[in-house]
Parts: sequence; C-alpha cells; structure tokens
Amino acid sequence: MRRRWTVLAASLLLTGAACGTRADFTALPSPVETRTISEEIVGTGGVVKGTTASGPVTPVTRRIRTDLRTGSGIRNGTIKIGGLFPMSGGLSALGVPPAKAAQAYFRYVNDRGGINGLKIDFDVCDDKADPNQSAACTDRLVNDDIFIMGPSFTPFSSNVVPILQRKGVPWVGYDGVNVEGFSSDIVVTVGAPIQTMGHALLPYWYRQVEARKGRAPKRLGVVYLDVAPARTYVTEAKNTICPKLGCEIVYEKRVTYFDLDYSTICLNLQAANVDGAWIVTDPASAVKMLVQCREAKYKPELGGFLGQHGVYLDLTMEQSGSFADGMIANSALMPPSVDNAAVRDMKRIVGTYEKNVDYGYFTALGYASARLTVDVLTEALKVDPKLTRASVLKAAARMTSYQCHGLCKDVNLTPPAAVHGGNHYVWMVRSKFDRASPDQWVLDGGPVDAWRSETWPRPGRP
Repeated sequence: MRRRWTVLAASLLLTGAACGTRADFTALPSPVETRTISEEIVGTGGVVKGTTASGPVTPVTRRIRTDLRTGSGIRNGTIKIGGLFPMSGGLSALGVPPAKAAQAYFRYVNDRGGINGLKIDFDVCDDKADPNQSAACTDRLVNDDIFIMGPSFTPFSSNVVPILQRKGVPWVGYDGVNVEGFSSDIVVTVGAPIQTMGHALLPYWYRQVEARKGRAPKRLGVVYLDVAPARTYVTEAKNTICPKLGCEIVYEKRVTYFDLDYSTICLNLQAANVDGAWIVTDPASAVKMLVQCREAKYKPELGGFLGQHGVYLDLTMEQSGSFADGMIANSALMPPSVDNAAVRDMKRIVGTYEKNVDYGYFTALGYASARLTVDVLTEALKVDPKLTRASVLKAAARMTSYQCHGLCKDVNLTPPAAVHGGNHYVWMVRSKFDRASPDQWVLDGGPVDAWRSETWPRPGRP
C-alpha cells in the first residue's frame, strides 16, 4: 500500500492510517542532467587507505558519477519531497515514529509560512520492510517527480540508492545505516553508519561491565535479525571489534520477524555460558526474546543483555518490564530523555501534531532529518533562487559542522559521508523500566567519538 501525506495546510488531518489530499501538480517532469558530480571513493564502501585489524588496506578506486536532473524544484509554490518508511510489516514499530516526526516538523514549517514562502509537499510511501517494495516505492516517487527524496527510514537502502543515482535525485535526510548511503555522492544525512555505532557501543559496554564486575565479558552471544544492518553489526564485531577488545562471539542465532520460539535461544545462550547476550533485532523480536528469557529465568550473569539502536524504543521496556533493566543502546542523536532546549523544542513541535509519541531514537531521527532537509533547502535557495538539485548538494557541502539545532554534534554534511566524515558521535542510553515515567531509557554516557574508539581501525578518519 502506498500512503500519501500532503502537508499544505494546517487543516489537513493526519493519522497513521489516513491519506492526505493530493496536490495538483501540472508541471512537466524535470529533464535529466547537465551537471555531473564526481567523487573519488577509495576502497570498498569508501574505506580510506590505511590499516585494519586484518592488515593493510589495498585501495581500490572507483568513480561514482551522478547526472543530476535539472530544472527547478519549485512547482506551484511547493517543493515536493518523497519519503520511504515501513508503515506496516515487521519493522513498522521503527518506521511509524520517524515518519510521524518528520511529518510533524514539515507541517510546523508550513503553518509558519513554509521555506521562504514555499510549502512542503511530503509524499510518503510504505515499503512494508520489503526490499522489492522499497524499490517499487522509489520508482513511483521519482516518476511522480519528487524534487528530492527526503527523511526516510528503510533497512533496504541498497535497493533505493542505485535508483536515485540513476535518476539523478538527491536523498536529503537519509536515515539508513547501510554503507551504500554513506558512500553515495547524492546522499546527505545526520545518521551514523552501523560500523560507527558499533565501534562506539561495544567498547563502551565492554569496559562498563569490566569496571563494574571486575572482569570483562569475553564470551558474547548474539541474536540478530536477518536484515543488512544487523548483519553488518555482527560482521564488524566478529572481524574487527572483538579481536581488538579480546572478546569472542561464541553463539550466534539469526532470526526473522516471524520467529516465535525464543525459549530455545535462551537455553542455548545459557548452555554456551555467554557473559552477555547482544540483541540485534527490531523491538518486537527483542520483546519476544526478553519475555521468554524472563520466563526461563535466564539472564547472563556477568553482562546481562546488550541492545543497540534498533531496540531503543519505550515499547521494548513497556512490554519487557524491569527484567530488561540495564540494557545499553546507542543513539547518533541527543537522547530525548535529556531535558534541554533542543529536546524540549522537538517534543513541543512533534507533540503539537501527534499524540502518544514514543520519543526514542527513531522519532528523534525523523525530526532531526526533517529539520536538516529544511535547513539544506533554505541554504540551497541562497545558492540558486530557482532551487536546483545541484544547488541542494552545493548547500550541503557548505555545512561542515552541523549541530542539528542541538541534537547532534559536528556533522559534516558534505557527501559522500564515508569520505568527508559524516556523524561519528554516539550517545549511550540505559534501559530503566518505570511505569510512571514517560522515558524508559536514560542517558548513560557520551557523546562517544567513534573515531577515537580503541577498536576503530582507521584512526582519526572514516
């Protein structure tokens, strides 16, 4: 199902299952190209020359050439932006919060006159956490003549980025975590890649356990969802992070959204005598595992359970209870449980348009990415009042120390992020069940600079 949310007036009512009215854009589709952007990317996925845990990297140069569609992004006083989210399916718990947060901020901007008087038309497609649907959604949005792809969350960006590259449509507000987004010359993001977050999260947790318990959690079990971001977490841990820390993954189990039997997994973790169980899944799968381990009266004695950004929702704790207390998870943005001006602004703006909001990582990411999109478009209009796609990428390249209005730290927006830096600061949160509290995750530490992690294989740079 394709869901269209159009934000052209304050009177439009949005619910999770409703469709907004469709604006009538009669302008012809943009002609393709006369500006080519070229970037040199060294190594697979933008790895720079240097040394990794497995030895020297042999640089392999490949040139990405993106022929941008020309023409103005202004149509009938609006700027048309596309978005991809799993609004239904196995990852809807992760897709709905950022979609609603981005939608809320765009409505807020429109209600205050838009971007230099230009209103935002945000067209969202539900990719249902399905790779084929992600590609189909992208084709539909591009064929509907979006100016840019905007805030989106999909684990299947590997299907999306090549289409946008071929079609010459930038992606501003990419919320993915896979390497293809960070090595593309048309992607602008405040998100942090999996490798970055892994190199912040695992050493932080490892040293915290070692300091509290007097010995390090060397035997690690991991349960991970069979999607690319989770597989990347596990691969990076096995090949780079654990060899440097001195830990080992002694048990691993791949799961799908539809698996129900986690009791056996809990028993297998116990039989493997793991020091900590790392849950690299979506919130619903994490809840199934935590509840069934609770019923089995099993929690790793030394390090307990470790999370990651995919379980960082209040939903996880509300359904798992205090048994799940003490899990560490990571966030590339200031945690919403922190009481500061930036977080209060986010909650005020999103709360104006959406009720019963789960202010976890994904809500913050959708909101921050929408603000990023507006900031880049505002700067692009200064570069070229006609607002071209080339001016959008020029504007992003000027923003080399972006702060997300207080929600992130020193992000270089110049694409590709794998070459120019992107976001490498990560906050840590700890789960704490409290039925009376609006926040089930509290700040534990950070921001941690992943580039300065003891496991980071390329000191000082991406």
